[in-house]
Amino acid sequence: MSAAAVETGRQPMRLRGTLLGGLTPTAWLYWAAVVAPAALGILVAADHVETIDWRRFAALAVLASVSQLLSFHLNRRRVFHPAIVFIVAGALLLPPELMILLIVIHCVPDWLKQRYPWYIQTFNIANYVLSGVAAWAVGQAIGFPASPGREAVAGACAAVTFVVANRLLLLPMLCLGRDLKPRETGLLDGEDVTIELVLALMAVPLAHFWSDSLPLAALALAPLFLIHFTQRAVLRLEEASETIVEQNASLEEAHRAVIERSTAALEALSATVDARDTYTAGHSRRVAASASVIARELGLSGDELDIVEQAALLHDIGKIGVPDAVLLKEGPLTAAEWVVMRSHPEEGARIIERLGYLDAVVPGIRHHHERMDGRGYPEGLLGDEIPLAARIIHVADSLDAMTTKRLYREERSFEEALEEIRRGRGTDFCDLCVDAFERAVAKRLIGRLTLVQEHAA
Repeated sequence: MSAAAVETGRQPMRLRGTLLGGLTPTAWLYWAAVVAPAALGILVAADHVETIDWRRFAALAVLASVSQLLSFHLNRRRVFHPAIVFIVAGALLLPPELMILLIVIHCVPDWLKQRYPWYIQTFNIANYVLSGVAAWAVGQAIGFPASPGREAVAGACAAVTFVVANRLLLLPMLCLGRDLKPRETGLLDGEDVTIELVLALMAVPLAHFWSDSLPLAALALAPLFLIHFTQRAVLRLEEASETIVEQNASLEEAHRAVIERSTAALEALSATVDARDTYTAGHSRRVAASASVIARELGLSGDELDIVEQAALLHDIGKIGVPDAVLLKEGPLTAAEWVVMRSHPEEGARIIERLGYLDAVVPGIRHHHERMDGRGYPEGLLGDEIPLAARIIHVADSLDAMTTKRLYREERSFEEALEEIRRGRGTDFCDLCVDAFERAVAKRLIGRLTLVQEHAA
């Protein structure tokens, strides 16, 4: 693991302090203590190039360098590179000077790709060199190559040594440079350590079955490429899915905003229709309030209650098409004028239907003047054929109409209106709705005081 690798998204580490690169004096001393012996090892390795086994070294160098550009994502925040497989294999197969050169070469692609600051990349190379030398020493001490059993033990110990040394060398740098506690660095995370150990241990069978055959070397890289590109494809799909979800959420929010604004505009239009007649100003709002109480008494809630309230608020919106000469006439209407007046439920339903998103309230608007005995309009529906929302609105609408002064008559008292509604039970009004209305009256949810307050508002 490199110093940069512990940052989310593999960004270069940000160290505190005021010196070059943001390192404190203590962190710089530790940096020098790690880099100096590694630099000496690199110089010694460069002086022994005559011992190079070019084919083996070249194959490992290519594999390690290319694999450094690959990545395995445990999740969006934790990224692993399979280069450790070939570094540990190099520690088992190559003499120390070649293994050191292998490490230096394998860091070049990552340096060019990530553009880390020089002091971070220098420390990373030094860390890899010292960890690799430690792994080589352990492997040689136990015996590699040797008998299969001993070779497996030597390889496993070398792999573990590399992982442990790499993390132990990096730990003080992060603690000193970023003022972190050991557990805060992420280097002691059990899941991370386990995954890195598994990758390092993959070097043992690779080293055991190693051949100078380049096709076989390329074959060792094939599964890593497969995993890398498969995960990249999965990540792209996840990102695309998240983008779609975000876009859908934005569209839904925009749709809700449009609906809210459109509904508000309709409510304002309905209020404007009421305001054409000073005697009916606020009528729709009062009907909606009474209808809501009756609906609650009937046990309606949620969407069903919302439908009743919206339909009641918009029930007279069709009157926008009724001429003032008819709507504001002081005397009785003629037969022809009644035809025009009685068209407002259908006209209101057509207005709302054109919107497309308030379809559920249309039946309540269209049928709020139907009667239980079939003598209502516009379709003469009978009994339960009338939508429940329309039956509720019919009671609330009739109550407000009777208790409101009109051009052609005085208002009636609440008690008179209540008695009229009772008389119309089963013929004009729905029994269930009348019962619910009377329960609301008994609870003082609807009554003279309530109506006076609503009229005043």
